[in-house]
Amino acid sequence: MKKIVVLILLIAGWQTIQAQNVSQFKTLKDSAYQTTADYQAGNKYQKDAILFMDMVADTHPYYIKAERRAEWFAKKPALMEKCKTIETAEDFADALNEMLGKLKDKHTSITTKKQYQEALIAERKKLKESGITSFAPDREHIMRPHATVYDYQIFPEPSICYLQFNKCTENQADPFATFLDRMFAEMKEGNINTLVVDVQYNNGGSDRYWNMLIEHLYPIRKIKPFTAYLRFSDFMTAYYPNVEAMKKNWEREGHKDELFQQPAGNIPADYEQPKLYEGQVVFVMGTKTFSSAGNLITIARDNHIGTIIGTTSTFGPSHYGNVLPFRLPNTDVYGSISSQFFVRPDESKSDELFMQPDIEVNLDDKDAAWQFIVEKYGKK
Repeated sequence: MKKIVVLILLIAGWQTIQAQNVSQFKTLKDSAYQTTADYQAGNKYQKDAILFMDMVADTHPYYIKAERRAEWFAKKPALMEKCKTIETAEDFADALNEMLGKLKDKHTSITTKKQYQEALIAERKKLKESGITSFAPDREHIMRPHATVYDYQIFPEPSICYLQFNKCTENQADPFATFLDRMFAEMKEGNINTLVVDVQYNNGGSDRYWNMLIEHLYPIRKIKPFTAYLRFSDFMTAYYPNVEAMKKNWEREGHKDELFQQPAGNIPADYEQPKLYEGQVVFVMGTKTFSSAGNLITIARDNHIGTIIGTTSTFGPSHYGNVLPFRLPNTDVYGSISSQFFVRPDESKSDELFMQPDIEVNLDDKDAAWQFIVEKYGKK
């Protein structure tokens, strides 16, 4: 049962992988370790373990420090010994994930197609057992998951607009920018006092989409953003060839074991911000809120936008990201690894591992949670 729980946490990363053509994944194959005697003499699991350990040490921002790399490689003998008795790709993936345990980065993980399917089945079973059998918009039990990427409902009497934002991506049939314009226009027409943004089912996507939402809520030129630090690596150049020249220039300037701080993006001089919504905003955060959705919550908290209710986060406000997918050549095990470190806008709290809501709300009882929102934030 414990393995199933861990696998469900990996679904978000694997869905990112599935969205791409698996044949386009970069295969780990350029390691200098491939010429060593240990690699040549190893079984297929030992060979891929060697490639994996080298790639993690060379790519992940956490291991930019020499002492951390030394600690990482100190675990290699035990892993090599364990790989002598491993017989399945699934057991191998579990062993590699166990190696990553202290990293606290859910974007960096390993899985197999079989494990992904098992986790998906377990998640569906869990939903069914909890009484959730339909993913259509539920007008009676408003906070249950909807089938749509994003969906809103206006409740005139409590003067609430409920936005369920389930994925930071585009619904081609209803582009997000158009969707938001329509929603805020209807809110203005109905003189709606409260916007509820529910991201309890949102495990991420692209930051671009929550940025579109923030544009309607807060002056963009006053936003305090994340600070992004990039680790140049050989594996990154496999995806972004232009990084190789940047990497060489960075090292030529004397930077060793040092992350590259990416410059903040500039807002175009002719940028025209949408008219800001002036009512109160409530964000609903759950245990599945992750990645880009977690970034939205962090931006809201550190820029004092609205109120956050729900449960303690499973994401870290400062976190790793910019995922690079990979394939291990000898076992056909897949994974993803972070290449950037993002520091939250309020750097004085950058060491916090989780985010607490402003108000704790039990999201397991959907009806009670909605009733709480209506009574506390609805028009009296």
